[in-house]
Amino acid sequence: MDSHRLSQLIDTLIAELLARRKQRLQTHSQVMRVVLSGEDLTTLPATLDCLSALDRRGYLLVMAFSHSAMQSSLQSSCLEELARRGIDVLCDNQEPQQRERSFHGLYLPALSTNSMSKIALGIRDNLVCRWACHALSLNKPVIVTLNAECRYDAAYSLPQPFQSRLAHHAATLVAYGFTVIGQQITNAKQVLSARANKQLITLSDVYQCQKGEVLHIDSRTLITPAARDEIRDRGIVIIQGHQEKTCIWQK
Repeated sequence: MDSHRLSQLIDTLIAELLARRKQRLQTHSQVMRVVLSGEDLTTLPATLDCLSALDRRGYLLVMAFSHSAMQSSLQSSCLEELARRGIDVLCDNQEPQQRERSFHGLYLPALSTNSMSKIALGIRDNLVCRWACHALSLNKPVIVTLNAECRYDAAYSLPQPFQSRLAHHAATLVAYGFTVIGQQITNAKQVLSARANKQLITLSDVYQCQKGEVLHIDSRTLITPAARDEIRDRGIVIIQGHQEKTCIWQK
């Protein structure tokens, strides 16, 4: 077989494979945008499980990778493992465009403390934050899973005040309407709503809080002495009205 004939056969085979792949992708009913950042491979198994679950639900995964993910082995490892699982994805690292409205939702796996804080503060200086802001402006669902540093079930190296600040930022994302997985704040909306108008915080109220939680209360709310002691011991942050009072007192 001459080289010209071989080249034609290869081109035909590639075209057939691409056509089959396109046909498979067209069976997906909705598009889920995914922006993967960082370089921590320890979070990859959990991310892959979530991506697999989205694929099984019929979502077409359109993935973007941050500069740090591309420079590390995170991008290649993720795509290789997805291919091994038989999951077809599209890679698209473009910046969000105003006309880009055809996606159902946004998934941000293993969100870093850096990006979480920036999203909470409205800063848009990286790809993750810009896509988060774009999805929020279009009222699209946003799913976030947190990295180990943000989770209360992890071995923390961060000081307690920083943990409390991260909890506050995570609660802010929930208030934005994001679904945050990986931290014990799933009822943050109810907590904020139930306690905002409470006139007296007692020890029983504090017992319902997690360590390092952010407690929002009215500016006129009173706190019993026993509740203050427990707030101190648990490292809870109090935001009273518009003024923040960080209740992390030394024993």
